[in-house]
Amino acid sequence: MGVMNKMREQTALVLWLLVAAFGGLWVLQDSGFFDAVTGARMPEIGLVNGVPIDREEYSGTLDQRLQTYEQQGMEITPAMRSQIEDEVFDELVANRLREQEMDRLGVEVSDAEVNDLFRGPNPAPLIRQFFSDGRGGVDRAALEEFVAAPENREAVLQIEDAVRRSRREAKLEAIITASARVSEAEVEAEYVRRSRRADVQYVALRYADATGEESPVSERDLRAYYDAHQDDFHRPQTAAVEYVVFPKTPTAQDSARVRQELQGLRAEFQRSADPAAFAREHYGEAAAYAPASGLDPTLGDAVYSNPTLGRVVGPVFAGGEVVLARIVGLRPATAPQGATSGESVHARHILFAPTDRARAEQIKGQIEGGRLTFAAAAQQFSIDESNKSLGGELGWFGRGRMVAPFEEAVFAAPTGTVIGPVETQFGWHLVQVLGRTNQDVELVRISRPLVGSFDRLLEQADDFRFLAEAEGRGFADEAGRRNLEVQTTRVDLDEGVIPDLAAGSDVIRWLRNADEGDISEAFDTGDAYVVFNVTGVQAEGTRPFDEVRAEIEPRVRVEQQREAQAARMRTALRQSGGDLSRLATALGTTVQTAAGVLEGVPNVEGIGPAPQLVGATFGTPRGRASGVIEGESAAFVVRPTAFTGGDLSGLTPQERGSIREQLLQRKRGVLRQAWMQSLRDAADVVDNRDAYEG
Repeated sequence: MGVMNKMREQTALVLWLLVAAFGGLWVLQDSGFFDAVTGARMPEIGLVNGVPIDREEYSGTLDQRLQTYEQQGMEITPAMRSQIEDEVFDELVANRLREQEMDRLGVEVSDAEVNDLFRGPNPAPLIRQFFSDGRGGVDRAALEEFVAAPENREAVLQIEDAVRRSRREAKLEAIITASARVSEAEVEAEYVRRSRRADVQYVALRYADATGEESPVSERDLRAYYDAHQDDFHRPQTAAVEYVVFPKTPTAQDSARVRQELQGLRAEFQRSADPAAFAREHYGEAAAYAPASGLDPTLGDAVYSNPTLGRVVGPVFAGGEVVLARIVGLRPATAPQGATSGESVHARHILFAPTDRARAEQIKGQIEGGRLTFAAAAQQFSIDESNKSLGGELGWFGRGRMVAPFEEAVFAAPTGTVIGPVETQFGWHLVQVLGRTNQDVELVRISRPLVGSFDRLLEQADDFRFLAEAEGRGFADEAGRRNLEVQTTRVDLDEGVIPDLAAGSDVIRWLRNADEGDISEAFDTGDAYVVFNVTGVQAEGTRPFDEVRAEIEPRVRVEQQREAQAARMRTALRQSGGDLSRLATALGTTVQTAAGVLEGVPNVEGIGPAPQLVGATFGTPRGRASGVIEGESAAFVVRPTAFTGGDLSGLTPQERGSIREQLLQRKRGVLRQAWMQSLRDAADVVDNRDAYEG
């Protein structure tokens, strides 16, 4: 009876395993479960070829998905929630389309098949999962006992239905992917593509280096480009909006309150004989090793400036939270694969263009002379947009994270000294190392998010909307009275993205139904409340020439530079007789080399993405110069000097089988995606979520 009691107790678990395994609440929805509970069908939130997606089904599946993310510790921002809503709706549409297609094709599963999947020699995965014997098989006695119990009848029917659905889906999958085949020739070609390497010499002529006086671009040239590139100027339905932002910035009082809370724990945390237990008591984290590269730079500096066992660090403001940490363990840092040291450094840099070495030297002198701080120089001169506003901050990192010349310079640099300019494929770098360590520290952390109370902020946003709209003061005038910056943008309503804002689909839905002059409620974008005003709505179509003229002119000029440089290189190539040294001399440049270029990887060291160069390398006989190849940013002539790898004698049976399976899965994925897209294109899908509140 022990097994029987266990099965009875876990009947509900069976049902929810079933739900999770087969796509969520749609299993119960299609069986009429929700109708039985509520007594009536909820309003439909969508239609797929006339078949409804019920509101309860959508909401239940969405709630389950959100709970899954929350259980994984993810914070669900409004923008993320909107993305998840779209994913859930799209999945439910795909479910409906698959079901309809199975009906059309007559894909069925007989009772005999279901019984075989229950009791046969090869049971369904769900049966193996729940009735496992612990040795990879099925506990047949437990299964039969569960099925025979009258009180489990409803659960058995639900499991049978899930097994039937799974088998039906498998049959459909077989139909969709039946045409996927992989030949021996394809396997061998893929092996060669992956393993073949080349050493190559090349001469490059950048389009941007075109010299000579720039002749004005004629109106005829602009018109011709416009006529030939109509698709580039397609305009979807767009809305012109202006908006004001009420940022959720914690006040000084908020910061002081959080810091004071953790400061009050510091002395006791320091004295505690069991810091991990103390942290748990105060909602902290378990002890864990934290390499410097895995910490916020501020916290990393505070910890690794003095990595002493037992030391308490903080409270420190780091990454949107305040952290109090105690060092409970030390060990030598683990070296990455291929590296001889686990050392990490904290550095910042200023990046200059490849042509600006002199400028880099000048700025270095100003920093060393005290006329300019490193952070201010980065903000003013760096072309690295990812961190210039942060003073060039790169954080902590270990070996293997940066390109070779940069890494070599950084790990050899003394702490605090400005070094460089260091040349990489990205340009010239000035670098300053702020800290270094060859240890990993084990930390027990207590942290608190740095947030404030934003109810009052929401009231301010609502008041702004009311006075701008109901009182007729006007959006811009009311913003001016409150010293709020009015920002403007144009929103592609098909793409559903608002530039520079993490706005969700709730904003897009409102905009799709808004008219010129409408003012929105305050939308929560996660880090701010935003109020929108629609200043114009533009129908789908082609943008007129006068509107895009300013965009066309630089494109035409680049095309002219491309043509001029390619023509110049073709002339020089003819005159050089295919000799790369003579070609480089004629063009005022040098012959470059690249070793170990992979046929299947479109990148070249020192250049970056260069698919045209890679393609030409493997399409040109060894020792012979190619013709002129027009790449994205430069024209090339390449001369392969050696080919290695790609010998089929190195293709083992195991690797042959692995490649075959990979190619087969790739083909099946393409077929599956194309099949579903064709169903979507032909389907009549109605999305009623715009009209659904709550």
